[in-house]
Amino acid sequence: MRKFITLAVGLLLLGSSCYADNTTSLYDFRFWSSPERTRIVIDTDPGVSFSIKQNKGHFILSIRQSKILQDTYKKLFYSDHRILKTRIKRNKSGYQLTFKMNNSYRIKSYTLQPNIKYKHHRLVVDIYDKVSKAIIGKSKKPTKRNLQSKIILIDAGHGGEDPGAIGRKRTQEKRITLNIAKKLAKKINRTRGMKAILTRKGDYYVGLTKRIRIAQANKATLFISIHADSVLSSKAQGASVYTLSRRGGSTKFARRLEQTQNTADQFGVNQRTTSSNKQLDKILWELSRKDRDIQSQKLGKNILAQLKKIGHLHKNKPQKAGFVVLKTPAIP
Repeated sequence: MRKFITLAVGLLLLGSSCYADNTTSLYDFRFWSSPERTRIVIDTDPGVSFSIKQNKGHFILSIRQSKILQDTYKKLFYSDHRILKTRIKRNKSGYQLTFKMNNSYRIKSYTLQPNIKYKHHRLVVDIYDKVSKAIIGKSKKPTKRNLQSKIILIDAGHGGEDPGAIGRKRTQEKRITLNIAKKLAKKINRTRGMKAILTRKGDYYVGLTKRIRIAQANKATLFISIHADSVLSSKAQGASVYTLSRRGGSTKFARRLEQTQNTADQFGVNQRTTSSNKQLDKILWELSRKDRDIQSQKLGKNILAQLKKIGHLHKNKPQKAGFVVLKTPAIP
C-alpha cells in the first residue's frame, strides 16, 4: 500500500510540473499612446499562444495557457483616447483581455525576442487610427510668420518602449531628452525668425526614419537630435556634437553609440538600411552631401564653442557617426 501511495504522489507531481511547463507567464504590461497609435507590450515566456478577435466597439486578446503575476495585474487597467475600458476574464485555457474602444481601429500584433534592454519575450499589439493623421508636428495652415521663419526640427531621442540609457538613480534618457527638447523649443519660439517643431511631444516611440520624414514634411532648415548617452567607461563625460558619416563612426566611441542609436528593431520597427534602398540612399547622398556637411560642421563648431562656456566637453571638435536620424537629405 505504501508503494502505491508513493507512486500516486509521484504521478501527481509529474502532472503538475508538465502543466507548469506549458503555462506562459505574463510578467509585465506596458502601454504608450502617441498621435498615431496606442501600443500594448506584454512581457512573456517564449512561445506565447494568442489570438485577437475584433468586433464593433472592442477587441478581445486571448492568451492561452497563461498566468499573470500578482504584481503586474493592476497594470492592465489602462485607458486613453482610444481605449475606454479594459476587462479581464479567466477561463480554462488562459486569459481573455477585452479592450473597449471609442472608435474603429486597425489592430496589428507580433512578438519580439529578448535583447540587451529586455530579458523577456514580448507580445506587442498596436492600435492604429484607420484614417491616417497628419505627420506629427506639421503645421495645419502655414501662416505668414511660418513661411518667413527658419524651421528648427528638434528630435528628443528615444521614447515609449525605448527608454534609452539608464542612469545610476534609474533616470531614463528618454525623459531627459524630452525635457531639454521642450525647453529648447520654447527658447527658439521666442526668437524672431525661428520656429521649433518637435518630433515627439510625449512619452511614445517614433521610428527613426519617420523622424526624418517629419523634418522633410515641415521643410526644416535644421535637424537637431538630443541625447544623453551612457557608456561603460567612467572617463567619458561632457558634451559632444556629431554630424553624419556615411562610412560609420570616426572613433571606437562613436561606433559604439551607433549600435545603441540605430538598433530600432528591438522596439518593433526595423529601420536598418536594406539593399533595396541603398541605390536611392547613394543618389540622395551625393546630391546633398557637400553643402550639408559644410553647414553641419560649421554649426557644430559654433554649438561646441557655446557649450564650452557652461561645462566640460568630451570632444572639442564635431565628431562623425552614421546615425540614422542624421540622414536627412539637404538638411544640416
